[in-house]
Amino acid sequence: MSKKREYYYIGKRRDTDIWEIMLKYGVLSASHFEVRFPDDPTMTLSEGREEFLGLPKISVEPWSGMKGAIAVKGEMTKEARKLFLQIIETRRIRLWDFILFRDGRKLLSVSDFDDRIVTENFAKEFMEKLFLTWFEPIPEPEIKSEKISKDFLEEVSQAIQEALSKLVLDLENDKN
Repeated sequence: MSKKREYYYIGKRRDTDIWEIMLKYGVLSASHFEVRFPDDPTMTLSEGREEFLGLPKISVEPWSGMKGAIAVKGEMTKEARKLFLQIIETRRIRLWDFILFRDGRKLLSVSDFDDRIVTENFAKEFMEKLFLTWFEPIPEPEIKSEKISKDFLEEVSQAIQEALSKLVLDLENDKN
């Protein structure tokens, strides 16, 4: 019996928010979604409810995780993808609890706004795409020192951030 591992992802690291890029990649590669909304009279936890209820190709059913809550499940249509991307880019709506799927397999999830879970397969796929998009083989340089400077690590971090942004832009262009 094989267990499918998941990784917990916290968020920003050294002023770089790789989560946003991973989330965009997830939205662009997902085939389905599930968004959960509690029966919240203050609407704090139900932000986006009306927007998701207005999407095509959705179903609404009770969610067993909380009394009075619903789960909006649907195909990642052009309209759904546009809504998710708008939410990511504008941060106008804070989704309380959602999961992205591809072909029935969970890619990533967010619960209680900030608990970010990324599946092992999705993390590997994301890193492979990044690697193939950004890196190319070069001759191995002669190593003179085992110490890696802080400046070098910052340069690498910046280069990876730029590559991730390019990857998301390429994926957005492919979907359009």
